[in-house]
Amino acid sequence: MFLKTISAILFVLTLSMSTTLAGNAKQLNTLADKQQALSMKVVKAYTNKSTSVMPAIQALEAGQIKLKKIAVHNSEINNLFVFLTICLDEMKVLVKKPYSAANAQLVADLSDSISEGSLYIAKA
Repeated sequence: MFLKTISAILFVLTLSMSTTLAGNAKQLNTLADKQQALSMKVVKAYTNKSTSVMPAIQALEAGQIKLKKIAVHNSEINNLFVFLTICLDEMKVLVKKPYSAANAQLVADLSDSISEGSLYIAKA
């Protein structure tokens, strides 16, 4: 009887954890997709010399914070978050500089790194 009770509890806990993990995976994928769209928005806004660059970067930062809260953490993912923070910081500095083709290319490269990093975290 005791073994059956323990087995039933373990089954319910396992089911609950797998449901939570599936929910987190969906949430991570949604966030990664949003990060990808926002990073493209930053490049487009900077290339068009738009004033809407900083709100997009702030949204990217907010998305990264959300990713960090629900992502599975290990040393590789933690290092990737450090890299993404560096990319965002560099991007903020670049978009405040006068527009140039070289700066636009750097913003695009940083945007790609942020996008790919977010997708990698979601799949990890």
